[in-house]
Amino acid sequence: MRRIGLNIVFIFLLVAGAQAQADTLLNRYSQYLFRTGILPVKSITGWIRTLEPDGRWPDIDYNDKEPAAWKVPDHLKRIRDMALCWAAPASPDRNSALLLAAIEKALDHWLLKRYQSTNWWHNEIGIPRYMRDILILLRKQLSPQRMKQALEVLNQLRVHEDYLAGNLVWCADLGMHYGALTGDEKLVQRCRDLILREIKTGTTEGIQPDYSFQQHGHRLQMYQYGKAFLWESLRIAWQLKGTTLAFPEEKVALLTGMMLNGWQWMARGIYTVPGTMDRSASRKGELESADVRALIPFMKELQPSGAAEWDRLSNIQNGRESLLGFRYYPYSDFTAYHRNSFSFFLKTISTRTLATESINHENLKGRLLNSGDAYLIRDGKEYTDLMPVWDWAHLPGITAFKGAYQANRQAFAGSVGDSMYGVTAMHYIVTDTTGKQTLEARKLWACYQDKVICLIADLKTRQLPGTVYTALDQCRLRGPVTINSQQQVVWNGVRRLTNVRWIHHAGFAYIPLQPAVVELHAENVSGTWYAINNAESRDTVREAVFMPVMWHPQLQSCGYVLSAAKTAAQAAKLASKPDWNVLQNDKSIQAIRFSDGVVMAAFYAPGKLMLDQQHYLQTDRPCMILLNKGKLYVSDPLHRGGMVIVQIAGQEWKLQLPEDGTTIAAGINEI
Repeated sequence: MRRIGLNIVFIFLLVAGAQAQADTLLNRYSQYLFRTGILPVKSITGWIRTLEPDGRWPDIDYNDKEPAAWKVPDHLKRIRDMALCWAAPASPDRNSALLLAAIEKALDHWLLKRYQSTNWWHNEIGIPRYMRDILILLRKQLSPQRMKQALEVLNQLRVHEDYLAGNLVWCADLGMHYGALTGDEKLVQRCRDLILREIKTGTTEGIQPDYSFQQHGHRLQMYQYGKAFLWESLRIAWQLKGTTLAFPEEKVALLTGMMLNGWQWMARGIYTVPGTMDRSASRKGELESADVRALIPFMKELQPSGAAEWDRLSNIQNGRESLLGFRYYPYSDFTAYHRNSFSFFLKTISTRTLATESINHENLKGRLLNSGDAYLIRDGKEYTDLMPVWDWAHLPGITAFKGAYQANRQAFAGSVGDSMYGVTAMHYIVTDTTGKQTLEARKLWACYQDKVICLIADLKTRQLPGTVYTALDQCRLRGPVTINSQQQVVWNGVRRLTNVRWIHHAGFAYIPLQPAVVELHAENVSGTWYAINNAESRDTVREAVFMPVMWHPQLQSCGYVLSAAKTAAQAAKLASKPDWNVLQNDKSIQAIRFSDGVVMAAFYAPGKLMLDQQHYLQTDRPCMILLNKGKLYVSDPLHRGGMVIVQIAGQEWKLQLPEDGTTIAAGINEI
């Protein structure tokens, strides 16, 4: 009898413990919503007033069929926002009977109609996410019948164990909260374990060994699917801290590693570039997706030992500090270079990564993205929401021709760096839609101090009727454009200029290595978001754009410099007194030496590079090399690995190159 009594007590304690854990999960989620949600206080009165008798709003298109940005869930989003205003302690509408009545009427409409999209994501993830929030905020207020029906809508979720990365975290997160709301402890445990399974590094979709993030194949998706994965995983880790379901320390460390070594490096503060998010660059506001300021307080609570790092991240996100250094992500072909006054980002492509995708009527003009597009960011206003008016055939940094359609991926693409400086190069081929018209080149970007030197070599074409060009930039026009002389200023228009030695605009200098022909656009342009993403607005967007386009009429090897320059006078000085020397720029080798002796080189084949009249650098295989302060840095841009023999002025080094394109170093004597 006593044993039976003890068993009953034990079972009671287990049930009570499980319920307490579920309550912790749900209560913390409410707190998360209160702390991160923006209360739409000014909209509440209008939403209540315009709600129709059947629970619909007249400004929502309930017949919309757009697969990407389906508009019908705006109904649930509005209910979620109203529920937040009703429940939040800081809300002036907290516990408002009038507001609650409107919420119930609108909710009843959805529970009756249960709208469905042609896109599975909305049905299984998007709609359940809104309903999860509504249920957790109002779970003590809803009638049993509404609670039952709302849980049925939440249960549209499907926990697909074969899903990967961001999609898996989305559905498992929903399953975990459904389990907490329904008292299904096993479901909570299962979904938590599935999320932990995905927090790993590997070469399939998800976190890569270099802390980049890929989804939809080998596509860099840091601020799209990567945002869902990282943000939601860290939030869940915070919700579960101190419980028996708490994430192991090594899993939290991996997530914070992705944040500190990947996420923050691929943006300047909260501003990023199209190469980090693939097709979602065609969505309004997405270039600010690196913003994690609302998450940082939770990170400090989850990992108090990292408070100093989270404070620094906060400073960087708020523009009070800047990262400093060079990082290359060989698994995703992405370069990030940060200086105090600007950041440079470059997205190359290889046989190991994929071209940008266009699905669900999104990214309709981005065919040349991920093909060597390069961006200069000082304050984040350069490119943000400029996409509707872009000339997509002239993406910043792209070398192309009229009718260029897509990059033909090649094996040679890589980088070498010493963490402060570095150089990236690629074998570049772009074709038209038929594949008959082709442009081929070798391209190199050397990042050193406050400049990036870009080399273009071995330009070859096939069946091209027009001229080859390189767009040096295409950003928002912000102030005067100065060319060659401080007295030659362009404010508006398009001009074809010859003998261009330098251009200055908005804190940057653009310096051709030889006087060049440049078609300069400094003009007002217009476009629509709809033209690049059918889920977006058809309203006309008007902007002023700065776009210098360097022409290559003779197909000669050439190059240009991108440099920070506060004034036109500084640009003129840089052009007249260069502190760099192009050692070689052809099919075999592209190399630069700076005045302090730093050498950056790409060897496309075994070869010998003369550093000066006496010293040479020689390799027995294709590789990337950086010489700096008595150290030799080498990487394999073909990702084959194996031995490389490097000779410098008669001395020889035999180095084992990693297969993943990462850099190795060896000590050498000063040259």
